[in-house]
Amino acid sequence: MFLIACLSILPLLLIVYYTIQRTVGHHSRQETRHMIQDMVVEAMNKHDEDFDD
Repeated sequence: MFLIACLSILPLLLIVYYTIQRTVGHHSRQETRHMIQDMVVEAMNKHDEDFDD
């Protein structure tokens, strides 16, 4: 159940993060995409670490 909740919230958080980054305007579109990719990779790595525990 926790996994389903986390996976359903992640896309919403990515949309909010992308919107904030584009609204602020400090980053180009490519920089924003790169940050989102980094955030997804970090989330997946944390998810893998949770299963290792």
